[in-house]
Amino acid sequence: MLDVRQLWRALHGVPQLLLVQPEQLTYDLAYALALLPLVIAGIIFFLQDALLLFAISFLSGIVCLLALQLARLTFGLPAWVGFKATQPLVASVLIAVFFSPRTPAWVGASLVILFIIIDTFIWPQLRRVMIHPALIVFGMLYLIELPLHIGYVAVDARHLDDPLLLWYRMGTVIDPVKLYVGNAPGPIGTASGAAVLLGVTYLWYTRKISLGVVVGFLCGVTAAAIAIRSDVGFQLASGPSLFLAGYVAADRRRVLLSERFTFAFGLAAGVATMILRWYGNGQQAAWQGLLLISAVVTIVLLVQDLLRRRARSVSRPPALRTMAVDSGEPPDPHRLWAPVRPEVRQPVMATSPVLTGYSRSTTTRPVRSFDTQGDPHDMVRQMRSAAARGGPLRGGARNPIVLLAALLLINPVGLWLTWTEASLNRQTRLLLSAVSVLWYLGVAGLVFALMHR
Repeated sequence: MLDVRQLWRALHGVPQLLLVQPEQLTYDLAYALALLPLVIAGIIFFLQDALLLFAISFLSGIVCLLALQLARLTFGLPAWVGFKATQPLVASVLIAVFFSPRTPAWVGASLVILFIIIDTFIWPQLRRVMIHPALIVFGMLYLIELPLHIGYVAVDARHLDDPLLLWYRMGTVIDPVKLYVGNAPGPIGTASGAAVLLGVTYLWYTRKISLGVVVGFLCGVTAAAIAIRSDVGFQLASGPSLFLAGYVAADRRRVLLSERFTFAFGLAAGVATMILRWYGNGQQAAWQGLLLISAVVTIVLLVQDLLRRRARSVSRPPALRTMAVDSGEPPDPHRLWAPVRPEVRQPVMATSPVLTGYSRSTTTRPVRSFDTQGDPHDMVRQMRSAAARGGPLRGGARNPIVLLAALLLINPVGLWLTWTEASLNRQTRLLLSAVSVLWYLGVAGLVFALMHR
C-alpha cells in the first residue's frame, strides 16, 4: 500500500516537473519529450515506412546500450566514456527523424550505430570542437542517398523532389501552410514544421538550447530571402532546417561560444543556408551551412586556444634557484650548492560542482545536470589521466586485440569472455547470451529479407 501511495505522489508530481520546474529535467529526458511530437507526426503522415524506420533505429539504440553495459561490466571502461554524450536511445530517435521514408533499414541502423559510437567515444575527448556529430552523420546519409537514388515522397506516396528543389528548378513556391502542417515531401520526422516548432519551443522552455542560435538562424534566412526577393514564409517554414538549427546546432552542451556570439553564429549559418539553397542544394543546404560555419568557428577557437597557450608559456616567470636548508641546523658548506630536492606534490582532488550541505558559500555557479553524472572526482581524474595518455580505452585490464574484437559486436569471443569472467553472476551471463542470440536472429532475418526482395 505504501508503494502505491508513493507511485501516486510521483505521478502527481509529473505535471509540475514537466511544466513548472522543467530546468530540473536532464538533457536526455527533455530531448525525448521534445522528439515525441516529431515521431507522432511522422507515423501519422508516413504510416508503415516511418514506423519501420523508427523501430529499426530504436532497436539499434538498444543494442548499442547493451553493448556499452557489457563493455563496462567485462572490461571496465573509464567513467568518462559517454560523458556529455547523448543517451543511445535518444540518439537513435534524433537520427531517425531525419531519414527519408524510402531509406533502407540497414542504412538507418548503420547510421544510428555510427552516431552513437562517435558521440560516445570520440566527442567527449574533444575540447574546442563545435561541430555536432549529427551533422557529419547527415552528410554521410546524403552521400549514401545519391548512389541509391533515395528520394522523398509526399503523404500520398508520390515520388517528388523536396519543395526547395522544386522552387529552384521550376520556380514553383508551395504554400507555406502546407509546409507548416506537413503535407509535403520531406524527412519522416521533420515534414511538419508545426511539430518541429513545438519541440524547439519546449527545449527552449527547459533551457536546453541556445535561443540566440535559433533566432539568429531565422534572421539570417529572412535577410537573405528578402535580398533575393523570395517568399520569406516559404523559406522559414522548412521543418528540416528548423530541426537542424533548434535540435542540433543550438544544443547548449555543444555550443562553445558565449551568449553574445551565438546570434552571430546563427545569423552566419542562416545566410550560408540561403546561399546554398540559391545554388540548388534544397533541404540539404541547412546541414551544409551549419557544418560550414561550425567548422570555421572550430578553427577560430583552436587558433585562440593555441595563441593563449603560447602567451601563457611566454609570460611565465623563470624558475628561481633555491637552496635546501634544513630548519634548526647550521648551514653545511658542502650542502649549499647541492641540487634542489624535488618537491613531492600530492594529487589534486577535483572539486565537485554540486553544492554540499556544509558549504557556507551563497554565490555559486548554477549546477548543470550533464556535469554531475556519477562520481565527479573519479570522472574528472580519469578524464585527465586518459587525455594525458592519449588513448581512449587504456583503462581496461585486457589485451587490446581481444578488447577490440569483443566490442565490435556481441560476438562469440565476447560471449566466451562473458562466461569465463568470474565477476559476473549467472543472471547477467544468461541475459547477455539471450541478447546475443536475438542479435544473430535479427541479422539473419535482415540478410534473408535482402536476398529475397
